Amino acid sequence: MSATAKGTCPACTDWAYASSQPNYDHIHAVRALPDEDHEDTHLVLHGWATGFSSESVPGLEQTWVFFERLEPALVFGRAGRMSVHDITSYGVYRAAREVRFDYGTGRQVTTLYVTGRAIGRQAGEDKQFSRWTRGVQPDSAYYEDPVQ
Repeated sequence: MSATAKGTCPACTDWAYASSQPNYDHIHAVRALPDEDHEDTHLVLHGWATGFSSESVPGLEQTWVFFERLEPALVFGRAGRMSVHDITSYGVYRAAREVRFDYGTGRQVTTLYVTGRAIGRQAGEDKQFSRWTRGVQPDSAYYEDPVQ
């Protein structure tokens, strides 16, 4: 797929306001995620996307944040939703983040692929929160998988 001007990609129309998010050129709802890839000009990482929106805050209509691990994605979504006046809905989805060099435009293009049904707010979610707490390191922004 060649780079498309923001707002003109037909696949992006599945998500409201997809072209207004500055850190993604494309946001596509898909049935299956692309294969992981780790090349110099093409990187695809699998993980989770937390999508949230607000009916009351202008500019926060639909926003996506990608996480490589489920635990921080769930915590982020739940914590955001606890701001009941600013975030009115959220969902956590299986996702892939693709960054590729587009030779036609000479620039990097970033696409978020989102698939499946939203997860979260399910029995056992507290276990994921506990894993996240154990994996937080005070001197690092990364989630470290806790030792079992």
